[in-house]
Formats: sequence, C-alpha cells, structure tokens
Amino acid sequence: MKKTIMFKKTQFLIIILLSISTYSQGWGSYNEIGFSSGPVFFKSDYGERGNFENFEKNNGFTIGASYYLSTINNFKGLEDNFKLRLEILYTQSSLKHYGKYVDPSSTSLFTNQLRGMYGSNSFISLGFQVEYYPLKTDDYNRGSTFSPYLSFGPHINYVSVTAKSTLGEMGTTITTPQKYYDGFMNGSLTVASLTGAIGTRIKLSYYHSLSTELRAQYFFSDWVDGLNPNKNIYKENQSNDWCVGLNLGYIYYFN
Repeated sequence: MKKTIMFKKTQFLIIILLSISTYSQGWGSYNEIGFSSGPVFFKSDYGERGNFENFEKNNGFTIGASYYLSTINNFKGLEDNFKLRLEILYTQSSLKHYGKYVDPSSTSLFTNQLRGMYGSNSFISLGFQVEYYPLKTDDYNRGSTFSPYLSFGPHINYVSVTAKSTLGEMGTTITTPQKYYDGFMNGSLTVASLTGAIGTRIKLSYYHSLSTELRAQYFFSDWVDGLNPNKNIYKENQSNDWCVGLNLGYIYYFN
C-alpha cells in the first residue's frame, strides 16, 4: 500500500513538471543545466534544543543537478524575471548529541546513553523551484553580470535513516534513554518538504555562470533524523526536522 501511494505521489509530481515544461516551451524558451555542491547543517532531535553546537556539528553535504527553463519574448514582461528550476539532489548527514547533557564530567547512565547514540540520514530529493530575479535575469547577452534571486518550491524526498549506539543495539534499557525508547527508527520513508533559498548568479560569459545559494529545507515529518520522541511528553521536541545548506554551483546555457 505504501509503495502504491509513493508511486502515485512521484507520478503526480512528474506530470506537474512535464506540464510546466510544456507550457514554458509554448512561450518560447531557452534552457540551462547546472551542478552544485556544498555543506548542509541539520536541525533535528539530536542534542540540546537551541544549542548552536548541535546545529554546527550535525552536518553533511549535498550534491545536485538542475535543469532550468526561461521564457523568451520580443518585449519585456514580468515573466522575464522568473526561471523554473527542476532539480534532483542527494544529501547525507552524520548526527550525534552535543551540549551540556553529554558533558564529559557526567557519568550517569542517561549521559552515557546519550554519548553513545549516533545516527545518519541520506535522502534523494526530486522537485522544482520557481526563481524570482527582482533586478533582471541573466539571459545570454541581455542580462547583468550579477543576478540575485529568491526561490521557493516543493520536493519529494526518499529518506534512509539509521539510529545506533556504541553501547550495543538500540532498543534496550542499557543502550537507549527512556526518551528515545519508542522514538527511534532504522529504515526508509518518503517525506514531502518545502525549500526556500536566496542566491545569486555571477556570469562568466554568454554561456557560463557561477552561482552561490543559501537554502533552507523544511520537512513535513520529524523522522528524517531517525528520532521522534513523544511530543505529548517531551515538550521540547515539537518541531519537524529541517536543514540549511550553502551551495556553490556552475550553470551552462544552451538552446
């Protein structure tokens, strides 16, 4: 049943993307391909809430490929300030508890259990973003060298997570804090997310540009890190997982 639902979600997203692509082609368009990579920082149920060390050290990397569509008109219109980006991304992160609750000076069972916990996640994201250029797009020789933009769009994510302990197999009173006893998982899931970004393109020539982008991704699930304590009991764990990435990319323009 889950596989059928996942297939239908993916099929629906692909139909939307193809429809948008066809519509853009009807206006007249030019095309671009891009590649990007950079670090990603994960905000999850690992570590103390509000502790920056957890955000800084629970990190990984993202690599991705993008396909861009932009309309071409003989007159300037609002559509000249937009691009449609179809993308596929691969992200991987390593996760662990940091902060005062795993302080080396403490030798309690709870602290030892937290110190022993570690995990990872990896996911493939498929989706699209609409990019808005408030100044001007960088359409070949018509655009500017420096083109800042804002973007926003939905994604479907195919996630694999692990939750482990150096003390032994998770799920026992020896290895697992009570908070996470029924709140961890090892396996895979499909999760929707929304992404938003601010970035800029720097044109090198008519057909080549570099890009820098600061991106945030919010997941509609709290299982993306492999942990999800009972929110009715543990009030500090009320938020779904999210991450922030800083990417550097290269874009090639072609017809």
